[in-house]
Amino acid sequence: MVVNIQYIVIMIVVLSIIIITSFAVYRAFIQKIIREKSRQHLLELEHQKEISTQYISVQESERQRIAEVLHDDVGSKLNILSLWIHNEDTWNNERSKEIIAQQIPALIEATRTISHSLYPVNLEKFGFIFTLEALIANVNESLPIELLLNYTYQKRPLYFEVQIYRIIQEFLSNVIKHAKATEMLIHIRDSDTLLAIILSDNGVGFDTDLLKKGMGLNNIDSRIQSITALSKWKSKKDKGTRLIITLLKQ
Repeated sequence: MVVNIQYIVIMIVVLSIIIITSFAVYRAFIQKIIREKSRQHLLELEHQKEISTQYISVQESERQRIAEVLHDDVGSKLNILSLWIHNEDTWNNERSKEIIAQQIPALIEATRTISHSLYPVNLEKFGFIFTLEALIANVNESLPIELLLNYTYQKRPLYFEVQIYRIIQEFLSNVIKHAKATEMLIHIRDSDTLLAIILSDNGVGFDTDLLKKGMGLNNIDSRIQSITALSKWKSKKDKGTRLIITLLKQ
């Protein structure tokens, strides 16, 4: 009888130790999960903060560019027009009237350009591909651009398409300003699992270590991050530049 009681006591002690140990392990496991979730939450907040900061930077850069266009283009044309209008001899001179008539369409075109910079109206009205083709048509004389589509492009939310359009626009602007290229390629592959956009030129290229320095590429990287896409730059001297953007479909 005494042996049985001792055995029971030992079993109770062992079970108690097992329960306490299991509880301690479980508690440590739960605390680890909580710490990991807290760390992930902080990282996510930091990432969102970084994207927000970069997006604000992009907006400020665009505002600065629009302000420069307003000042240098529209402002100067309006000043010239004002001088001509307030000149008494203008209205008695046919040549002066011709100059005024030429300035007005130029002002309308400059205003349309600024409006398009603020918001690509055609994107919402006619769709992404049509708007992209219109952009290509506007510069094809100075820089031949080939648009290559694999599969049918699937329409996406307007915010997403605006960011992609701006990325292409910014890349094109850099090619025209810096690359000394004779051709450019826009390759869009929209498969069931992946959207891939490849932008490339045959220009002078650049050192990828200097990617962020003075070439206006920060805006592109910020926009890519804002749509949570992956990207990779490839460039070699005299071998052109390539930007690969990929987005996995959910």
